[in-house]
Amino acid sequence: GAGRWKKKNPTLGEILNITPRKNMSHLDIFQSRISQYELYGKEDALVDQLLHDMATERIIHISQKDGGTQIKLIIDYPKSMQALFKPMRFPREQQTLPNHFYFTDFERHTAEIAAFHLDRLLGFRRAMPVTGRILNMTTELYALADGDLLKTFFVSPSNNLCFHGKCSYYCDTAHAICGNPDTLEGSFAAFLPPKEMAPRKVWRHPWRRSYHKRRKAQWE
Repeated sequence: GAGRWKKKNPTLGEILNITPRKNMSHLDIFQSRISQYELYGKEDALVDQLLHDMATERIIHISQKDGGTQIKLIIDYPKSMQALFKPMRFPREQQTLPNHFYFTDFERHTAEIAAFHLDRLLGFRRAMPVTGRILNMTTELYALADGDLLKTFFVSPSNNLCFHGKCSYYCDTAHAICGNPDTLEGSFAAFLPPKEMAPRKVWRHPWRRSYHKRRKAQWE
């Protein structure tokens, strides 16, 4: 129990006796500093180093993440660091069409970036770090993809490089993610610690909506 610890809010590193090593990435160190009440401390400068890493470090491999309705890529960096990439689907000024349901619309990559910064400004510090990055699709996606994901790349009639991946919704030629001609912006979210390091439960969000055209959630 918590009584064994001198501090009331020990970090994962203190609980698991993780000592910093030279070959640890900023993500490894960040994960070891997660505590019960916050993901990082108010004065912890490491979060900014992690944001910088995700935005600038060399990408060495990509793969598609399973699950979910929309495409997400797992980005691998050196030192076993990883981030979750969500591509930009619409120009910033394009608004959701009034007759579109929220579950038929594309996710906005800027929403997760804004959510991280808002969570930080409000002092909660419970959202994992997220940053934006502009990719060269040819050298940083197409050249590093393999298997089924690689087979979904194509050049559009406008000579833009596109891909659509494989998922349950919106993973087809009509809903492809296209560069301009091969430049693509997206959000990069830091990975949570592996479940072997930090087992966790999943709770249904209390304000989750019904994802149905006619039924409303109980709270609505």
